[in-house]
Amino acid sequence: MATISKISLLEQPEQHVLSIRTTIHFDHYPNTAKQAYEKIMAYAEGNGLLFSSGPFVCYHNADLENLDVEMGFPIAKPISGDDDIVGYTIPVQKVVSGIFLGAYEDTDPLMIQIIQWIEAHGYEQQGTIFNYYMNDDQRDASQLLTQIVVPIKSVNGDGSC
Repeated sequence: MATISKISLLEQPEQHVLSIRTTIHFDHYPNTAKQAYEKIMAYAEGNGLLFSSGPFVCYHNADLENLDVEMGFPIAKPISGDDDIVGYTIPVQKVVSGIFLGAYEDTDPLMIQIIQWIEAHGYEQQGTIFNYYMNDDQRDASQLLTQIVVPIKSVNGDGSC
């Protein structure tokens, strides 16, 4: 549908997460994500943990045949995880972000705008792309909110922005 926020440069605070990372063919993403989120939710419930916000997916590459993808949830404090559920901390980082209203599969135009913004403002993408799902998928696809977050670094490589 539409981008509903301006594209912004932000400093994202340190974030503790529980996640599952795997490599899949993109066609298997919906089922893999559903299983991962369910497994993490069961782990959190079994350990008396609450999430600090909704789920995210982190794309570590763009190879649709061998997609390196991570599904998880932010949590309020560090925890180690168990088996394939990993707990770790994402450090403070500078990011470029925007919010999209509409179906998850329609977010590509915002992603393209963010990449263009990064290049136009003298930054480089630093690895991963995060999609944070801001409301649940139990509603019409036209009402879904996705925040796209792309970590960046300055072109001169000194880490300053």
